Amino acid sequence: MQFVKKYSSAKAKGYQLASYVSSRATILNEGRIGDNCFIFEDNTIQPYVTIGNNVTLWSGNHIGHHSTIKDHCFIASHVVISGGVEIGEQCFVGVNATIRDHIKIGEKCVIGAGALLLVNAEPEGVYMGMATDRSKIPSTRLRGI
Repeated sequence: MQFVKKYSSAKAKGYQLASYVSSRATILNEGRIGDNCFIFEDNTIQPYVTIGNNVTLWSGNHIGHHSTIKDHCFIASHVVISGGVEIGEQCFVGVNATIRDHIKIGEKCVIGAGALLLVNAEPEGVYMGMATDRSKIPSTRLRGI
């Protein structure tokens, strides 16, 4: 992936890459955050979490205790990662995904928006949330139900 190549190239040339952690994030993991990370507002990172290099945590996520997010991952907004989860390198986790405790996600996985992951994910897997179907009852009849 292009962003991994650019990160690796900068490191190979000796550049020191800074991380940005919002002052409005709650960070309780004693600073175990790699370089070139972007952690936006309203993230909660619980104790004993380890975040690798080149990781983005968009707004409003919960990263549960004893979890590990490896290098080059992107976690979209409002993701819940329960305790003891391991996310492999180069993974993408979509908006509002939920990952149960003690799950291992292999490298290069895509966890789609709204997905509920209850079992381990094999490397290079794609896991999609189910779309909601329209009800047969129109909204104008909801009061009468």
